[in-house]
Amino acid sequence: MSLLIAFVVLSIAVSFVCSILEAALLSITPSYIAQQKLVQPKRYEKLKQLKEKIDQPLAAILTLNTVAHTVGATGVGAQVTIVFGDGYLGIASAVMTLLILVLSEILPKTIGARYWPSLVPVLPAMLNTMILLLKPFIWMSDQIMKLFGGGQHDHDLRQEIKALTILGRELNKLDEDEQRVISNILDLHDIKVRDIMTPRTVCEYAKPDEPLAELLERVKKDQYSRYPVLDDDEAPLGIVFRYDMLEFTEGQTAADIMKPVKIIPDKLSVEHLMSQLIRERQHLALVYDEYGSWMGLVTMEDVIEAIIGQPIMDETDDIPNMRRFAKRRWEHKQKQLEDIK
Repeated sequence: MSLLIAFVVLSIAVSFVCSILEAALLSITPSYIAQQKLVQPKRYEKLKQLKEKIDQPLAAILTLNTVAHTVGATGVGAQVTIVFGDGYLGIASAVMTLLILVLSEILPKTIGARYWPSLVPVLPAMLNTMILLLKPFIWMSDQIMKLFGGGQHDHDLRQEIKALTILGRELNKLDEDEQRVISNILDLHDIKVRDIMTPRTVCEYAKPDEPLAELLERVKKDQYSRYPVLDDDEAPLGIVFRYDMLEFTEGQTAADIMKPVKIIPDKLSVEHLMSQLIRERQHLALVYDEYGSWMGLVTMEDVIEAIIGQPIMDETDDIPNMRRFAKRRWEHKQKQLEDIK
């Protein structure tokens, strides 16, 4: 009888530990591991190694768990036959199955998933010991996985973070604006400058020989603070600031007060554009394609609009989206040409 109880307790206890370790290991989040790098560098290295080679601890856990179930079921069956006879073998199997289901699966995995932060301090030592003791079985598992072409797949971390922001919004941990801004920031890597720039067809610019008196009259009407200076071939020469025009002398032209302007390719990502504008303390850049043709201009305001997901307008703005306005104007011109034909 004592041997029967020993088989039951031992198999369930080992399986309980395996299940709780498995649930805790799978519940550790990448953000928690990254946080440990700041507060517990040694623990960070151990957890990082376990998560990067997660096949090894999982193989060790499942191997030991399977051995515990197999030995426990065999031993319990043999002892029940000896103590009570063959007639009780079915009852013993049903009871053992119920105990394993509740005490070695449902309960420990619930505990591991819920209280994994408390288990993290002992997790690396226990799992590394299991990996060392069960090394032959883990090696065999690795060889079988190689035969089937099993390998680790790269995770799209950006998409995972965006999914977390959506979850945070649904759980009311993030408001709508926070979720949108975080998601848009992650998209800056893929958005190109040509997607947010103001097209050249709706841009205002100055000629190098344009008198400042005439340019100032345009400034009063358009209310722009900066004007790019282009030659007859639309090659970039510089940029003129509105406040520099206020102190001009008679006979001065745009070329006399213009300053260097930044040139960027239209295929540059908005992420790199923002970094360059901030680093070089620039607010505006001219956009050119790979053939050297002027495409338009882009400002830091365009970058901010891409981040917050809505246009920034002041009391002088009457067109919220210049790109849409340029497209509508081009379509209108195309229609006029078709009518003439």
